[in-house]
Amino acid sequence: MAMNKRSTGSRLITFDKNICPQCSAWLLAPDWSEHFNERCVRHAWSCDACGYAFETAVFFPPLQRVAA
Repeated sequence: MAMNKRSTGSRLITFDKNICPQCSAWLLAPDWSEHFNERCVRHAWSCDACGYAFETAVFFPPLQRVAA
């Protein structure tokens, strides 16, 4: 069974986005993550290949209230 690189569903694809901005090495996971507030998560990364360290932030859209 062949695996597709891209999915058309609602799944988040991150395997080609976690690269070191300095040397382009692939990064498996952040060193730590911080739930900053209800809409923001910050990640601290470090590259094993070149030692470069950096932070990223993920911002989520506001929750929409749905009537029950």
